[in-house]
Amino acid sequence: MSPSHTGAILLKCLGKPREARALSAAASTLAAECVPLAAGIAGHSAVEGDETYLYVFSREFGALNPALPARVAERARSLPAFAGLGIGAARLAPLFDRPGASREETPVFHYVVETDVDDAHEADLNAWYDTEHMPGLAACPGTVRARRFRNPDGSPRYHACYDLVSTEALGSKPWLAVRHTAWSDRVRPHFRNTRRTMFRRLFHIEL
Repeated sequence: MSPSHTGAILLKCLGKPREARALSAAASTLAAECVPLAAGIAGHSAVEGDETYLYVFSREFGALNPALPARVAERARSLPAFAGLGIGAARLAPLFDRPGASREETPVFHYVVETDVDDAHEADLNAWYDTEHMPGLAACPGTVRARRFRNPDGSPRYHACYDLVSTEALGSKPWLAVRHTAWSDRVRPHFRNTRRTMFRRLFHIEL
């Protein structure tokens, strides 16, 4: 899927991981039946733990009304691929989308940082993310794509994700240099409810 600032419905599934083919078929069903202007689907399984993230992307975030996540989650629970899983759903509004330094390579991993932020520091966090942090990490070798979203309905409020060639990118000198700037040191203490999760890509299909 080429960078296009698409919005998404994100399904967070907790339980024993399912086979990728069954999940992709189920996500395709959800895209066709529930998500207006569906543009693609993607699935990722946590490297550690029993969590799967499924994205159903839409070409127009405005078409995803606030009631839609609950309807998508309800339909998912009726599909065999999701049987016995705990399912949560959220709308994701696009904020940033940029191809990375390794854009020509195939991503194997999907690294997600989810966080809230103190209200008094929200403007600073957004400026930091969009002008320094995300562009800097996108430019690191091993990054295929860098995206950021906002959850307008709940917590965590912000969702940054990076498609990576390997997990070694996170320990590389360029990546660490971007993480350890003066602006980063000023913003990061105001993160709240932060989750960092490394996923392995299961599928990514344009519709």
